[in-house]
Amino acid sequence: MSVCTETTSVPRWDEERVVADGGRAVTVLSFGDAATDHARRLVTSFEGRRVSWLRAPATWGDAAAEVLQRQLSAARVGWRLVLVGDEAAVLAARAVAVAAGALDDEILPEVLTTDTRTVYCAHCRHTHDTAAAIGQTSTCPGCAANLVVYHHVSRHHGAYLGYQLDAEEC
Repeated sequence: MSVCTETTSVPRWDEERVVADGGRAVTVLSFGDAATDHARRLVTSFEGRRVSWLRAPATWGDAAAEVLQRQLSAARVGWRLVLVGDEAAVLAARAVAVAAGALDDEILPEVLTTDTRTVYCAHCRHTHDTAAAIGQTSTCPGCAANLVVYHHVSRHHGAYLGYQLDAEEC
């Protein structure tokens, strides 16, 4: 099976990104101990801005969601968000921020590892984490479908699209 990589919504994490100019306040949300050093460097790079650094568990969950929701509720014009951690946690947090009205230019995702990705099942709408690479398969725990991890990342779900491997043959 070949995977088309010319047209993709998969973020290219190795490209240099900057948070939009004009921001007066920056919140850095880091996930796990592995993100600490990178987050510390980022915190010191925002001279002249009010910076808050929040540390969350390594994986996305209720605690991180509550912290981010509080920040989003208090956000005003000129607020920026920096997310530091593994791909699954960063994409989940980014999806919450986008759903709350944050713009892409106001969010700086800093992905340190892509070992685990979140996959959204197009058949039962369940999401799960997997070590499967793009183009490989993963079994959905919701419906047991053998899903292809497709080269499409949903901003809404913060996950890769997964579709049934033999869907065209059914």
